[in-house]
Amino acid sequence: MKEHCCIICNKKTVSVINTGEGPVCYNCYSDKKNPLKSKQHHDNEEARIQSEFFDKIPIFFPNLPDRLLFAVPNGGSRHKIEAANMKRQGVKRGVADVILQIPKKGYASLCLEFKTSTGKQSVEQHEYQRQVEMAGSKYVIVRSVEQAIQVMRQYLG
Repeated sequence: MKEHCCIICNKKTVSVINTGEGPVCYNCYSDKKNPLKSKQHHDNEEARIQSEFFDKIPIFFPNLPDRLLFAVPNGGSRHKIEAANMKRQGVKRGVADVILQIPKKGYASLCLEFKTSTGKQSVEQHEYQRQVEMAGSKYVIVRSVEQAIQVMRQYLG
């Protein structure tokens, strides 16, 4: 088999797709054509914002009971078997990323959904928001660590 050099990554490969511009390896081709790749970028940015938020919690809220603020493992990419196991165990699509189970100001709890500056809620997230607000919880979409801290401060008073 003849080796080709990918015009995107410059790696030598025998697995190529011939485009009008030249040979492209399957990895680079799937990166360009797979619409989930851009979502993964957003998920990574959302995960980064959420991680920074949890890093700052002890600084801004040193007396907060640590078990009452937690992340919900309902997103990200997983192996099919692991995803199926989590679904059987009750993980639900659309549930907020972070939940604070401290009732305040007439609310049962605070639900935070982390989004990038351009991120949008899914249908399942809209439905979850509707249900938890009807149940008496506060639901807020946050787009930065600073905004999440500010929302927590306002909520906890």
